[in-house]
Amino acid sequence: IVNRERTRKAYNVLPYLSAKLLAELPVSCIFPLVFGFMVYPITGLNPKPIRFARFLGILTLESFTAAALGLAVGAAAPNADAAVAIGPAVMLVWIIFGGYYANSENIPSALRWLPRCSLIKHAFEALCINEFAGLEFQLDEGGRGMATGEDVLSWLSFGHTSIRKTLRSEARILGFYYWLTYCILRAGKPKFQQVEAAAAVQEAPAAAAVGKAGEEDDAATAAATEPVLAGSS
Repeated sequence: IVNRERTRKAYNVLPYLSAKLLAELPVSCIFPLVFGFMVYPITGLNPKPIRFARFLGILTLESFTAAALGLAVGAAAPNADAAVAIGPAVMLVWIIFGGYYANSENIPSALRWLPRCSLIKHAFEALCINEFAGLEFQLDEGGRGMATGEDVLSWLSFGHTSIRKTLRSEARILGFYYWLTYCILRAGKPKFQQVEAAAAVQEAPAAAAVGKAGEEDDAATAAATEPVLAGSS
């Protein structure tokens, strides 16, 4: 339907993409919010209401960014099967460089750009800051361990930033995926099979009918000639 309406120039890409995002906005908010309301008390995270509100906001922003990545992959893929194959592969890369499996300070310099582009990394960093900032812990009997939440953040290489900075980075990634989707949709115009000219379509049946009529005339002539030849003999 969309391709047909775009071919007829009923609307441009920007109104279509904007309407799609606005229509899906309520549904996109429901799932991360429900997930946050269920997981937060079960896991025993920081009970302060402001921390809980930030937790929900970070999850919602990450959900929007992941959906924007899906839009970009779907727009670039030639078909639905290709999109299903490409999407998990791209997301796996962002998960690996998301800060949990690989510390950003231990990544080779040639790959340092991957954590900066990872939507998982910025959301995970914001969640860790939201949870550990300002906390104090009791050391073990040998005096080993981490005494404060800032020690945990420094161990994760998250001690040099803040929630506001990480959310700005996440918002930039979100905007980039929306912009990429728009550019791909604008460049990829719908393509349809060309329709043959009406004259060419009509000539083919006419030629076939003439040929069939000629064959019937030849057969009738041959049938009429056979008795004459038989009587003369």
